[in-house]
Amino acid sequence: MPRPSDELDRYDLTCHRLREALLGQLPASVDLVATVTAHAYWVCVAVSGDGTAWEEALRDYTALAQQRAAAEGEAERREIALLQQELAQTPGPVLDVGAGWGRLASLYESLALPAVYVEPAALGTQLMRRSGLNRVAQSVGEALPFADGPFSAAIIGWVLHHGAAPDVDAPAILIQAARVLAPGGKLLSIEPLGEKFSQTEWTSLLREAGFHVNRVEWFFTSESSPGATERYALAVGARCAD
Repeated sequence: MPRPSDELDRYDLTCHRLREALLGQLPASVDLVATVTAHAYWVCVAVSGDGTAWEEALRDYTALAQQRAAAEGEAERREIALLQQELAQTPGPVLDVGAGWGRLASLYESLALPAVYVEPAALGTQLMRRSGLNRVAQSVGEALPFADGPFSAAIIGWVLHHGAAPDVDAPAILIQAARVLAPGGKLLSIEPLGEKFSQTEWTSLLREAGFHVNRVEWFFTSESSPGATERYALAVGARCAD
């Protein structure tokens, strides 16, 4: 089989291989298309080329999908239900920081909520544009390419717990989110919490960046490794008045 010539080709090939490997291997409750879409994206973001590293990543993520797809699918259903409740009365526009491949686009569409998508990975922005989304910006969250205050809500999902990584500056991302939100604008932050990233650390980051934290709602518990668990949670905050 020919090797992919660019990122989209490689992504499409990864989807094909994952679909072949997972077909008939997942519980009936699992959305195969959603599972393949997510895991193919993670493979391609984790490995920048093809060859041995790509094959290894493909095997690893295939095994991960077989082990965890049912639990992660349920976690995502609960997450989206919470976000839907929070966004139901939001006039928009909403800013999705770290939008990936446009995972939450169908949620915004169901609410007729205008959304702007920010993603640093070129693959993510290409996939979103290919799917018909046109308000897409390739940018890091630490340097959002927007004026002050045009958004009524911002979602930052599964980003801040990477703050120990050299290429992720969690405080700077939150300061930028506060800047582009209107005064009183809503912040919805979703993170997996455990030994490596605690609720205290998380909420302290939010407050130090200029947000009032209204509440934290736990919605799923996952086994992150043998004997260790993570608790997925949504923090609902608002930008403090200047």
